Amino acid sequence: MDPDRFDESMDVEWAVEATERADDAAAYFGPETRIRNGWAGLYAVTPDHHAILDEAVPGLVVAAGFSGHGFQHAPATGEAVADLCLGEDACEVDVSALSLDRFESGETLRERNVA
Repeated sequence: MDPDRFDESMDVEWAVEATERADDAAAYFGPETRIRNGWAGLYAVTPDHHAILDEAVPGLVVAAGFSGHGFQHAPATGEAVADLCLGEDACEVDVSALSLDRFESGETLRERNVA
């Protein structure tokens, strides 16, 4: 996806369906609910919707692909990056499932909370 060519206009059909589904889940929405405006933005994720947290090459630690939830993961990510910089013996949490190698090996993770 080329961010410079991304269409920021709202997908009206998607917005209507999302509003109808919200109506099914919450009494707040109903027949009088109107979509006043909207826009679209990139949801920058990896192919399996999970972050990359790995030493890509010696001396280069990558922490990327968090999309909108990176902010909430920042404290733990910072600690994991520091551990990776200090070496394997320093790692308190096993982040190997978030390695770059998973894309080559086909052992990607399954995102259970995004349709």
